[in-house]
Amino acid sequence: MITEIKNHRVQNGNIMNGIDNLMLDKKADFIYSDPPWGQGNLRYWQTINLKMNNVAKQDIDYSKFLSNFFNIIYKYSLDKCVIEYGCKWNEDIIEMATKVGFKHNGSTVCYYKAGSVDRPCDLHFLSKKTNIELTEDFKNNCKEKQDLPLVEYIFNYLNIPNDGICLDPMCGMGFTAQASINRGMSFYGNELNKKRLEKTILRLKK
Repeated sequence: MITEIKNHRVQNGNIMNGIDNLMLDKKADFIYSDPPWGQGNLRYWQTINLKMNNVAKQDIDYSKFLSNFFNIIYKYSLDKCVIEYGCKWNEDIIEMATKVGFKHNGSTVCYYKAGSVDRPCDLHFLSKKTNIELTEDFKNNCKEKQDLPLVEYIFNYLNIPNDGICLDPMCGMGFTAQASINRGMSFYGNELNKKRLEKTILRLKK
């Protein structure tokens, strides 16, 4: 189901079914996303969706999921993409990104809060045309930021335009949406979990 709010569009849907209805042949000036990490995380979010929305679980193969995800973001990207993913799967992300045609410009570590503990994950910087340089200052600053401040810092570092479309194919609770709103961009997002998507919709309505 598509929800339109001003110049924004979001969809409650399974990424394995694609996002053609969401995008309507448009392409994103920037993509930022944090897809599920590995087979265990895929199963975890299916379980959460069952508990929160009473939607039957699907046992999705990790390799097929990752292939589908990267084919989708390549199809709808004009140039720059940033993907957050667990450090354990660093080589898988590089392999899959380059396989579909992206240039992998490097990665750096950031941290996310898991309970009271900060845990590391990787930020992967992909592009179709642009060469993205990751300075040491930038990498160090990424380690000091989390959630919305991190996303906004990356938007600024990459000189993402103040108009155009930002896409997050797995938009969760809406940090990418909020960064897009703050920048004056149109936000397009897809999310499996209806209740999590409602938090993104509330951000877009403010």
